[in-house]
Amino acid sequence: MARVPPRRLLVRTVWLALPVTIALFVLAIFGHLAPRAALLAWVLGLILSGGLAWLRERRLEATGRYLTALAEGRQPPPLPEFGWLGGDELATILHRLDRALSEERARRAETDRLLRTLLDALPDPLLVVGAGRTVASANPAAERLFGHDPVAKPLEASLRDPGVLAAVDQALQGHGQTQLNLQLPGPPSRAFGVEILPIQLRARTAALIGLRELTEQLMIERMRSDFVANASHELRTPLAALSGFIETLAGPARDDSEARAKFLNTMAAEAARMTRLVNDLLSLSRIEATEHQFPSDRVDLIACLETVVDTLQAYAESRNVVLEQRWPERLPAIAGDRDQLIQLLTNLIDNAIKYGGEGGRVEIACEHLAAAPHGAGPLSGRATVRVVVEDHGPGIAREHLPRVTERFFRIDPARSRQLGGTGLGLAIVKHILRRHRGHLAIASELGRGTTVTVYLPAR
Repeated sequence: MARVPPRRLLVRTVWLALPVTIALFVLAIFGHLAPRAALLAWVLGLILSGGLAWLRERRLEATGRYLTALAEGRQPPPLPEFGWLGGDELATILHRLDRALSEERARRAETDRLLRTLLDALPDPLLVVGAGRTVASANPAAERLFGHDPVAKPLEASLRDPGVLAAVDQALQGHGQTQLNLQLPGPPSRAFGVEILPIQLRARTAALIGLRELTEQLMIERMRSDFVANASHELRTPLAALSGFIETLAGPARDDSEARAKFLNTMAAEAARMTRLVNDLLSLSRIEATEHQFPSDRVDLIACLETVVDTLQAYAESRNVVLEQRWPERLPAIAGDRDQLIQLLTNLIDNAIKYGGEGGRVEIACEHLAAAPHGAGPLSGRATVRVVVEDHGPGIAREHLPRVTERFFRIDPARSRQLGGTGLGLAIVKHILRRHRGHLAIASELGRGTTVTVYLPAR
């Protein structure tokens, strides 16, 4: 508390005591008050006036400091309460202003907390950049993206892209909104869409940077493009062969019965190949359309297995392959789509017969597990029904295992086409399992064979 100047305090005291002094002087002159009592009353009045003057000077000093802080943009100090003294309308008004400002500051603090909470909850990285390209604020998503807290550091420490830096400089100069794409080096490489716009931060222009990841979207677009290209190629090859044979039959081989029979057999094989491909494409499309609709029918998996084995028995015998079956008489019913489960089992057993090699054997086992092992993915530790299809063929190289469920992926394209494969069998299996909340595990060793394991949640 600053010291009140004595001269100003004296003047204020005399001014406040003047009415009392005049009144006592008049009463003493006319004999209404003894001189001694008047003197005592005057001294008491002087002391009281001095106290009032000192309190008023303190309030004026506090008011001056309050106004100075407001003018300098600082947090003003609290005003002392002297309302019982009365008078001084300016101090009263300032008290009201102080209360209003305190309420406004509380509202702003609450709004800031709410905005901070909302920004922290956003999944997209956000940065606020101030003068000198210094990061003023960043949400947790940005910290996770860059691997460190970028606040109070130059933007170049996190983003070195020249296009982004130039756009930030424009935003700091108050220019308009900018949108661009950004590629962050990996591994793995990640793509982002960046939006930069100028904002006002504490009465100064700043730049808000929002990043939205496009990696998955671009990957989906690339997969769609690859799918269309692969499907077109798979359809174009048999169509080209059919067109060539038709031209040959209509021309040079018109009267050659031996060539005609040979070409017709080949055309029938190519047409069958196209039919299988179209059927698999349509099947995959239907499965994807219902992938997020969990089936609710009760299905007996043993009955499905018996149906599939009976259907494929003739094909296995044609390749001299023995189907060894191993499952109990009864299993818990599972929630599923019977037709899709039959298709899943057909694809797995057909692949084992087809690629396991002639003269071999395919083991098919099914059992109920009270708690699935760790290799069951999200079903680990839960009650499941496990189906295992194992062949003893040439096996699959380790580097190919992560891709065998991709559409049109083939380890040996020529052999696959020769055996009638479309490259969609395991992709269909993967999507059927997604709908049934199941899990697929594939293990293989070159020269020892391949084991495909399917886990389905028990009802």
